[in-house]
Amino acid sequence: MDGVPEFETSPEAADANTQPRVKPKALIEEYLVQHLEIYRELRELQQKGWQSEDADAYFQNQRQRADNADAEAKAKFFKLMHKIGLEIDAATSALNLRRPSHGDPRPAILDLCMAPGGFSLAALTRNPAALLRGITLPPSQGGHEILLRKRWSETDPNAQVYVSFCDITLLADEMGTPPSSIPASHPDAKSFSSDRPFIEQQFDLVFCDGQVLRTHERHEYREKCEATRLVTAQLVLALQRIRSGGTMVILLHKADAWPSVLLMHTFDSFAERVELSKPQAGHKIRSSFYMVAKGVRPDCEAAVEAVRQWKAEWSLATFGLGAVTGDCQEEDGLGEAELEVLGSGREEKVRAVLQEFGPTLLRLAEPVFAVQVEALKKAPWMKNI
Repeated sequence: MDGVPEFETSPEAADANTQPRVKPKALIEEYLVQHLEIYRELRELQQKGWQSEDADAYFQNQRQRADNADAEAKAKFFKLMHKIGLEIDAATSALNLRRPSHGDPRPAILDLCMAPGGFSLAALTRNPAALLRGITLPPSQGGHEILLRKRWSETDPNAQVYVSFCDITLLADEMGTPPSSIPASHPDAKSFSSDRPFIEQQFDLVFCDGQVLRTHERHEYREKCEATRLVTAQLVLALQRIRSGGTMVILLHKADAWPSVLLMHTFDSFAERVELSKPQAGHKIRSSFYMVAKGVRPDCEAAVEAVRQWKAEWSLATFGLGAVTGDCQEEDGLGEAELEVLGSGREEKVRAVLQEFGPTLLRLAEPVFAVQVEALKKAPWMKNI
């Protein structure tokens, strides 16, 4: 039972020379079903939820409240993010930066997609003297307001808390594509930036907690692939600024999705320790969770290759098939066509990762699935099923 199981497949060949293929999602789901009882229970509960009109109404109501939040709701969201940050720290000690190994006695923290600032507050609560740098989408473009009470600046780069407002997905130079090389016909041609914020600094802790915002006005080509553009931009920027031995906290969705499994496996190759945390606050009923990577080695070959791959994914989602076919999924990342082009979505790749990383995946993901199972059992829509 330790290996990757064999599967029956239905022919999808474009011609006689094309072998039948199995979707990455099917491979992973079958592996988890065979090995984890808690995952089988989760699948049953999810099926009930997908068939429930009450569940649809529940999540639709949450989306509407988030998109039309008043001052009170924004303050509650800020407090929720602070609570989530502290809960992650309680489970993983991710924010324990009081003894930096380098010369500067002050830990340095980078919060990507910072606003409203709950994670920053949690990190500063644990490390009051730390330098904190943030990058976040301007409120004028649909981003959250910063509610951090601690004094912060967007004009003084020497301030303890300094924030750069920009759309992180448009930092073209950072992603290896000079703005001057982008055709004028591209919808965002005038918006791409050559800025590389905080490139001269190194950080002990980096948060990659950005999510696609429905309130963010953007060109139509970005709608289907924005999740891929956002996560890859965060990862590239983070890994090119993290100090050797530093910690990264990354928001992921669906521990049974191929992009999440691949990312766990990737970080496992260049971090001393990878942990998963599914906070009760804000995440227990959803598929979302956090990966905490400690002892990150950004200069090792595996990390350098990961950055190259993420840049390629961003480029494909911004200029290539992703922008043309719309074959991306909002939470799952690039679609099958894009992953096939990059080579990371091929059946043999998925099988190889499960063969090597499968037992670790089971160990990491089982507690995440268990939290969601217990929450779904108590979900309000379950009363009517």
